[in-house]
Amino acid sequence: MSIPMRGRLAAGAVASIVVGAAIGFGVVHSRDTTHDRLQAAADATASAQARLAVIQAPVTAGVRSDGSHYGSLFAYLLPLPSTYSLGPAVGTIGDNDYVSAAQVNAQVQGQLLKLPKSDMTNSEGTLADLHLQGIAVRTMVNGSDTDEFDFELMQLDPKAASSDEKLLASFVDGLGFRQGASVPGYGSAVCVLPPELGSDKVDSMVCAASYGDVEVLLEASGVAPLDQNTAVHLLAQQLDRLKSNQTLTAPVSPSTAGGQNA
Repeated sequence: MSIPMRGRLAAGAVASIVVGAAIGFGVVHSRDTTHDRLQAAADATASAQARLAVIQAPVTAGVRSDGSHYGSLFAYLLPLPSTYSLGPAVGTIGDNDYVSAAQVNAQVQGQLLKLPKSDMTNSEGTLADLHLQGIAVRTMVNGSDTDEFDFELMQLDPKAASSDEKLLASFVDGLGFRQGASVPGYGSAVCVLPPELGSDKVDSMVCAASYGDVEVLLEASGVAPLDQNTAVHLLAQQLDRLKSNQTLTAPVSPSTAGGQNA
């Protein structure tokens, strides 16, 4: 059962959610798809680790005094915890990569946003309004292959970066979503779960948070009952990384120079 609201979101009523929470994360995933991806994660582990091993060129990033970020958005992604491995790919972005705004073209939008062609003009206009600079994605699966955590970082207009927290919170009252766990240290972050599971054995949670000009979206999925505690603590670690005043260094993303921004 897919999570509702796809039609309304695609209509352009909300700005960043169209390109953010809708870009391959919880609001478009079905529980059946989640189960398939968890199965695929184990098969993808060996090749994913091999690809990580050959990525060598470092990229750097840092935080300005106003909270905006420079350098590589890819460098800000939370590193894989020990015992974790890369998860399945998200759309055409992959499982561990960066896509610039210029690369978010009609073909990518069509595959990630699941929008009909008639809605492409609206979504392209939304991209312009967001001042999107790029998207960095890293998916990860725990050591027991029971839970998947998909992170997406989007660098965009700071006002748009914080808007999805309020939107996601409205899902609880307006759409019957379940309130998710709180993110320690980040009171404005919001996590929600789809309506009651019924007989489903796989659950999922979507979280939205922001720091400065970067929005963080997390989809956690796994066998019910979902390990929400691990999910929100991973999200807190990701947000800590975004606000660190240290210069970060990380391997370059596989398909680009890591999204170097001035």
